[in-house]
This record gives sequence, C-alpha cells and structure tokens, in this order.
Amino acid sequence: MKTKLLLPLFIISFLSFAQNPINSFYGADNSTFDIVSSTNPLDHAATGANQTWNFTNLTSIGNSIRNYESPTSSELTTYPGTTLVIVNNSSVGSTNNIGYMYTKNTANTISITGISADDLIVNFATNNATLGLFPMNFGYSNSDTVAGNYTYTTYSGTFTGTLVTTVDAHGTLNLNNTSGGFYTGNITRLKTVLNLSLNYSFFNNAGTVTQTTYSYYADNLGNNNPIFRSIKTDAVVSLLNINESNTTLELFAGSLLESNKNKLENISIQNPVADYITIYSPQNIDNATVQIIDMLGKEIITKTNQTIDENYQIQTNLNKGIYLIRIFDQEKSITKKVNKQ
Repeated sequence: MKTKLLLPLFIISFLSFAQNPINSFYGADNSTFDIVSSTNPLDHAATGANQTWNFTNLTSIGNSIRNYESPTSSELTTYPGTTLVIVNNSSVGSTNNIGYMYTKNTANTISITGISADDLIVNFATNNATLGLFPMNFGYSNSDTVAGNYTYTTYSGTFTGTLVTTVDAHGTLNLNNTSGGFYTGNITRLKTVLNLSLNYSFFNNAGTVTQTTYSYYADNLGNNNPIFRSIKTDAVVSLLNINESNTTLELFAGSLLESNKNKLENISIQNPVADYITIYSPQNIDNATVQIIDMLGKEIITKTNQTIDENYQIQTNLNKGIYLIRIFDQEKSITKKVNKQ
C-alpha cells in the first residue's frame, strides 16, 4: 500500500539563513514567502567565488508566513533546551499546512531540537542537529552527528545521521517571474545537507531521508531572510512503500521589484478585530477568494467570487485568538495575520 510521503516537514527550509556574513539564523518575524515553481530545472552546481545563477521563469503557486514564538512548558518537556519556536503556515491552492521547528541558541551557536507537522514528529533529543556558529562567512563549514526518535502516522522508531552546513558560494543571482517581477544582485549561499538513517522496530537502516537545501542571501536585504531557497528531499523507506523525491522553492515576497505591481500587495487589514474584519484595498480586486484560517491550519471561513474595495468587511463569530486571512486571485495570493479580541 502506498503511504503518503513523509517529507513536508523534514524540510529544513527553516534552516535557511549572505561575500557579506550571514548574521543570524532567524529572519524577520511575520515574513511572507511565495512558494513558486520553475518551468526550467534549476542548476545549483556552481560553487566558490563570483558565480552566476539564473533562476527565471518562476511562477507563484502559493505562499507561506513565518513567525517566531517562545516555547511552552509542554514543548520544553518534549524538546529540552529549546529557546525559540519557528512556526510556518503555508498555503498552496486549497491546501493549508502548519509546521513547527524547535531551535536552541547557545551563545549564537544554533541547533535544531525538533520538527513537528501534521502526522510527523522528529525529535533530535539524543543529539541535537547543530548548524553552527553565527555569523557565518564564505568558506564556513560545520559537520555534526544527529540522533533521536521519530513518529510518522502509526510508525515510530529512532534515527541517526549527520547535518553538514557550508557557506559554499557567492556571486550574482538573477530572478524573475511571469508577473513581471525581477531581481539582480549579489548573494552569498548557505548549503545544508541532512542525512538520516531510520530504524523501525528491530529493523536497522529501514530507510533513509536526505534533504539538501540551498539558501541564497542578498547582501543588501537586511532582514536575515533568504531571498531564494530550494529544498530537495529524497526519501527511500521500503517498509512504508516510499521511494520519492520532492522539491520546494521559496521566494521572499519582498524581494522582487515588480514592473506591474500586484493589487494584492496594497491590501491592509485593521487590527485588532471584533465582530467584523475590515479589509482595505485602494484598487478593486474582483473575483477574489478570502479564507480565514486558524493557527492549526483549519479553514474557518471561505468566501469566493468576492470584490475587495476600500471598505470590504467580513462578519465573524470567531473566538479570541490569532488567525490568518488569505486573499488570492487567479495570479497571486497574500496572507495577513489578524488578532480577534
């Protein structure tokens, strides 16, 4: 029986962090990324100084929003030593996912203590996955052994492996997409390779997971977010009938200088909200879909074929808390946070 791929949150897409140093592992809070596809295969093979990468023909297929939170007491019990939790909410079409990465900062040495999403939990409790010491400069490298336990649906076991971090290249990155956005600038690249060997019951080496992440940091972006990121995950787990490869591409939403600025980018939302959510757009947006999503990724409200103008409102009966509101048309989407009081 074919079991769905256990990849989405092995994505150390969170791991991503520019000849400028990479100053911090953590980007700006509440940052939005476009999830994109490419009509041409992307070539990451070039390493070293003064390289050129041409990643053009990118098309937006969704987005994600990233937040940072302090760990709860329960999370500290499960993932000891955690100092900050990275929460990632992503939407592709009508599919919404929420994932958590648990991290530890010890005098600017950053380690991963755990990963959790949907029906997958990866706990590096036996041996944390250490990325290395920040800031990182071109030429930096670090190799660390990792170990812990995992749970995937009804399966659970242990794992061992390695995490190799290198700042392996710098040069010029060219980006553009079908909506007219473009970027050309100097970047420094961080590469991470996570190799895990999975054990299940009395089966050693029951499967392997390898994830390779390339994160491109613009010298002048100034917010520690990568301007572009590619995450390729290969999983071979015979017991689960898995032999698949998956690639995710992310583009920092503020990175492209657009010649035809999308109307969605001018949307603003009044916060906090009470009985109504008010959305303001200086230009009418027709045939829009509006979704309200809770922090577990559940769709609470979906309204289609909407016209958003200067005083668009949604009446809600939401409980107090933080929600995401996603607005999209046929070309692009945007996600905002709302605080219901």
